[in-house]
Amino acid sequence: MGISGAWEIGWNLPAASVPSLEWYPPAGSPGGETMLALISDLHFCDGTATAGNVAPEVFALALREIYEIASHVARARDRPTRVDLVFLGDIFDLLRTERWFVDREGGSVPLSERPWGSADAVSGQGVTPAVAARARGILAEILERNAAALATLRGEREAPPPGVEVRRLYVPGNHDRLYLHDAGLRAGILGGLGAVDGEGLGSEGVFLHRLEMPEYGLVARHGHEWDVWNFPGYRPDAVASEYTDADYLAAPIGDPVTTEMAARLPFEMRIRLLDSGAFPERLANRIHHRFKRIEDVRPLFASFHWAYHEMGRIAAELDPRRARILDAALGDTVRRLARDFRRLDFCEAWLERHHRAFHLDAAVLLRIILCGLSAPAWFPVEWIAEGIERILVSRNPRTVTRKGALCEDLGRVGRAEMRFVVYGHTHAPEQVPLYGGGRTQDVYLNTGTYRPGVFRADGEGFVGWQRLAYVCISSAEEALAYQGPFGARNVGPAFVSWSGALSAGAVSRAGMASMRWPR
Repeated sequence: MGISGAWEIGWNLPAASVPSLEWYPPAGSPGGETMLALISDLHFCDGTATAGNVAPEVFALALREIYEIASHVARARDRPTRVDLVFLGDIFDLLRTERWFVDREGGSVPLSERPWGSADAVSGQGVTPAVAARARGILAEILERNAAALATLRGEREAPPPGVEVRRLYVPGNHDRLYLHDAGLRAGILGGLGAVDGEGLGSEGVFLHRLEMPEYGLVARHGHEWDVWNFPGYRPDAVASEYTDADYLAAPIGDPVTTEMAARLPFEMRIRLLDSGAFPERLANRIHHRFKRIEDVRPLFASFHWAYHEMGRIAAELDPRRARILDAALGDTVRRLARDFRRLDFCEAWLERHHRAFHLDAAVLLRIILCGLSAPAWFPVEWIAEGIERILVSRNPRTVTRKGALCEDLGRVGRAEMRFVVYGHTHAPEQVPLYGGGRTQDVYLNTGTYRPGVFRADGEGFVGWQRLAYVCISSAEEALAYQGPFGARNVGPAFVSWSGALSAGAVSRAGMASMRWPR
């Protein structure tokens, strides 16, 4: 098969070969307990700043496997079961778009109509009507471009089997943060997914920004709460349970970094190449498309290093004159973006708010990075890009999120058996044992992503492939439906975690070829 996958299974749950079932519940059977299925970081985009979106068939594959697990539970207990399909943040990407620079008709968008257009955005006082209108327009394009994939997730193309009911729950992340500020965005996002959020569901342990479910020993949230760059309310001495809904409202510095730096780089490069007169529009568009992959580079702080790596690959296909122009265009673009970013009132307000005297904190690091990237033309920016990687290696979201999982107060959801912390955000599916004592076994699970990734190689360069993953959590009662090793049966909650990778040109179990990178 063209897809590679890895199962991590709580000891009392089955492996990938869940049997196909033909079970029909008696008419009028009462609804059973709920199995949780969690996915995150789908990053549905409008396509203006990204190289591609996820194919609907990928979601059909994941849903079929989730439904098979639920069907097995239903059959073993001889009654229906419900799947709560939890969208754990960053489902719609309102940041990875060029629509904050230019509208659909080609008109320029002023800074005042962007979410970080003034220093006030640091305080979370809300967004202006103009910003909200722009965001609704971006969402409309996302819904239009991803209509087939969203129909699959809503169950219109991949219906659950008999005996399995599905409810969809939505938890916002950092890339869909504007959801918190506008009723039109909320309606559009929830309608696009066929979902509900945590409003009015607190008695079930479902809240706007988290799940706390003792029945499953579960604490789940998007996970950006530990990321100083992407969580506006971040405090180094806080734990996630202390944050209130108000702490999520302000714009984090990661928002304009994503848009004004990463998404804008290919946009500005195309303009410079066309203005040079050396690149016909078709060739400039092709280079523009290739540079859009910057949004999927991991780790994030390798993005500008990747840009120079990709520039070298493209330059090798060009004649010497065009190669020199391309090299100069990239350097000039990076310097301009850094200088413009330093001039943002929002940037200065964020730096002032997040700096502590005599500390090498995130504010100091950001100043160093921006100064380095805006260095004079005679200084090689490529060296700075490589240096940024080394400086920020300890700030990798994957590292800080793992540490954050250790700080979760799992006593709120159980005093015995297995307990789970589930995050998204990092795009890296993980299964990490946190603690194993006499009464509890604590596990951190990350839901990964369905976006392609461009990964920094241990040696030289970068390698890309597409990813998909999900996590399922069963309650203790549901877990009894499964027989574990040596005939043993568990008495507590259990999990299934699955992740897969699909390289370019491979054929997946969904029967579709993976996304091909343009050359």
